[in-house]
Amino acid sequence: MHKKIMALTLVSLLTGCSSLSVEDCANTDWKEQGYGEAKAGFSLKRYDYYAQECKELGGVIPPKADYTSGHYQGTQEFCTSISGYKFGKEGGYYQQSCKEWKLDETAFFKGYQAGTEYYKAQKAVDDDIKELEDNRSKASATESSIASTEEKLKRTELTNQQRADLQIELQNLKSRYNELVYLQPRKIERIEANKRMLEAIVVKHNRLNYCDYQGCFSDSTN
Repeated sequence: MHKKIMALTLVSLLTGCSSLSVEDCANTDWKEQGYGEAKAGFSLKRYDYYAQECKELGGVIPPKADYTSGHYQGTQEFCTSISGYKFGKEGGYYQQSCKEWKLDETAFFKGYQAGTEYYKAQKAVDDDIKELEDNRSKASATESSIASTEEKLKRTELTNQQRADLQIELQNLKSRYNELVYLQPRKIERIEANKRMLEAIVVKHNRLNYCDYQGCFSDSTN
């Protein structure tokens, strides 16, 4: 049951849909639920969502004290530099949960900002690689269309108008293909530049002893 609700948390936030059941409202370990969601960075306001959903279903209203107790414990673990770094590296969106509990955000933010720096650099590389792959795929498809159009032009039964139309189509395809191929070296250069930037960030983070749950985090160096 617990695993089902934890999965629901992510899905419902993204889609706005609910798959809560009356059984979920009654049987979930709400202290553990609050703890898990807080460790994942979710706001205490999540409780209001669950309470409203269970009320509308005619189910048992989740005990707020249990959820709140778990959420406070989870938030204490979340609002650290190590957690902040991991959260930022994963592209997490901070929901002000540390502030909700009046916890010091300084260490968390230092880790979060460093992790976000890494995330953005990695995403830039990934996005550029995908863009290059899309470019190459389009170029390959365009090349096939060129070959197909050239074959059509070999037909002797074509009317003058049909032949003229195909020639225009072929010209457009070749122009498109040349444009795609022309862009590829620039895209590769951008990928390499972003990779170098990412590598520099990794070196900097290693030097400053930034890490996630596999290691440690130093707050002493700027």
